[in-house]
Amino acid sequence: MASDYNPCITCGACCAYFRASFYWAEADPATGGAVPPETTEKLNDFFVVMKGTNQKNPRCIALDGTIGECVGCSIYEKRSSVCREFEFSWQNGKPHERCDKARIAWGLSPLTESEVKSSRSEAG
Repeated sequence: MASDYNPCITCGACCAYFRASFYWAEADPATGGAVPPETTEKLNDFFVVMKGTNQKNPRCIALDGTIGECVGCSIYEKRSSVCREFEFSWQNGKPHERCDKARIAWGLSPLTESEVKSSRSEAG
């Protein structure tokens, strides 16, 4: 299916560039949170962060692999809302400034509309 195209599996730049913070209840099993609490640390009274992302050179504890080559998330099915909602550039027909910024910081070219369209066609 064409919508299965996902450049994130060869990128991972956002997971090693941004702080991934989200509401604490997403990592609290008592409130139905799915994010494994051992992968998070407290940011303040309201938010937690993925371990590894609240430092000068961030890299999420759940990120496996080599950025720009082949990556995966070790908690993909249980990832936080901030990760679920992060879109790659041109995913919905428009560029995504944060995706582009992370890719550039890791020496990767920003995704282009034609690249995404072409890859979706090939995937379908």
